[in-house]
Amino acid sequence: MLITTKAIVLNYIPYSDNKKIITLFSNQQGLISAIIRISGRSYGKISLLEPFSLVEVVVKKGNGSFFYVNDILPHKIFATIPFDTQKRVITLFMAEVVYRTVRDYYQDTMLYDFLEDSIVALDTLKGDMLKFLLVFLLEYGRRLGIYPNTETYSDNSFFDMQDGVFDRQMPTHKLFVAPDESRILLNLLEMDYISVMTQDYSKEQINSFLNMITQFFELHLPDFRHIKSLDILRQLI
Repeated sequence: MLITTKAIVLNYIPYSDNKKIITLFSNQQGLISAIIRISGRSYGKISLLEPFSLVEVVVKKGNGSFFYVNDILPHKIFATIPFDTQKRVITLFMAEVVYRTVRDYYQDTMLYDFLEDSIVALDTLKGDMLKFLLVFLLEYGRRLGIYPNTETYSDNSFFDMQDGVFDRQMPTHKLFVAPDESRILLNLLEMDYISVMTQDYSKEQINSFLNMITQFFELHLPDFRHIKSLDILRQLI
């Protein structure tokens, strides 16, 4: 039986001279791995395999857990991402984060819609997209259940990254955020993609919060420690 579904490309690796294995997060099937043939007239579709491309695929279930791609078409065509170095690196990072942290066969149409809306926003918005990325990571973490407990916040409190709470008492360990930055973090948690782009964060602040958020993820999502594109992303700051 053929299945037609929207999907987000996360990763691809060579399988043979004219075949590749692609990993997709799909609207209908969740996370899937599929074999796609790229040769002859279909070779022009190689651009659709770029990380976080939004596609529509027709797949057929094979033996075991693999699918086979009968056809792949663009679901949305980007206006800026292919031509913007910063956005391309960010999509590479976003795709790897999802690839490493979404579990096999995890089907969630709300998560899919969030990811699709996020990549469309990235393509549309202008400015320093590293600010966009801070909100993306926090919102993605929320959907995985990794999110600071904002109800525990009070003035001059520390953010305890280990327990995910704000506390007026300084934690006895070193995995915490000082009160001034905790207040900015609380503001970030209340922002969307449009509002964060209006904020006047310095490069130092962006770097500090990227470090804090990634450390928070590493504490609570073990696979996040293997994000190779994080080093490339840091070169943009």
